[in-house]
Amino acid sequence: DIFMSRKNRDTGRWQAPENMGYPINTSADEIGMVVNTDGTRAYFSSDGLADPAKRKDIYYFALPSNLRPKSVSYVKGRVFDRKTQLPLSAQVVLTRLEDGETEAATNSSEWSGQYLVCLPVGENYALNVRKKGYMFHSENFALKDVNTIADPYKIDVYLSPLVAGERVVLRNVFYATNSAVLERESIVELDMLVEVLVENPGIKLEIGGHTDNTGSESYNLKLSRDRAQSVYDFLIFRGIERERLTYKGYGMKEPVASNDTEEGRAQNRRTEVKILDDEM
Repeated sequence: DIFMSRKNRDTGRWQAPENMGYPINTSADEIGMVVNTDGTRAYFSSDGLADPAKRKDIYYFALPSNLRPKSVSYVKGRVFDRKTQLPLSAQVVLTRLEDGETEAATNSSEWSGQYLVCLPVGENYALNVRKKGYMFHSENFALKDVNTIADPYKIDVYLSPLVAGERVVLRNVFYATNSAVLERESIVELDMLVEVLVENPGIKLEIGGHTDNTGSESYNLKLSRDRAQSVYDFLIFRGIERERLTYKGYGMKEPVASNDTEEGRAQNRRTEVKILDDEM
């Protein structure tokens, strides 16, 4: 017979299994249930509903609303070496921004660099891709209001080797509005940066703060410097030596997108790290 149970994401415990009842379960052998991605239909195998020879067949039924799982979407793409453009096998981890818990983890293909990860909708996620000898790559995206898989995320990732001059944007480092105070959601990414520095003790970093063009030049220069210092202070608090770090505020002087749109301004408000020394 087929039973169902839900996992409490806060406690990690499963509820008591519940028999799905007739006509899904019969006196025959029902096994191997699979639910489609939008949670509306389930498929299973049974050996006695319509075949007197007891050969197994595949059946489906509409899942009642009270038994439907949470809808899922997925993120997929490929991982490459930024310099050689060759595919890489790397660790791909999705974490929930709200609490920093890992939702899913996989490795991209050694031959093609491809990866695919399913994830429940209704959360905000951070995507982090890591490989030894490279700076990690990060993205963030929201699935708070997504209920289908019609518009999945497709993200190709280009990892930068750990060599002097390489820059990486810390996309999952967040600050309070008009402030240099780090938001709690930033901790996962900053701790990942700590791991890179611990694993590569010869590396030195510059932390660079950048803003859009909203406000005066002097205001943005100070805000960007203060935000870069917040990251600097966090890394030192985590045990990284001061002599391995420096920070600088660039204000609105180095935009990476147009400041004429909100999307462009959001890209310009960023924290970058630049490798200063690659003596690993």
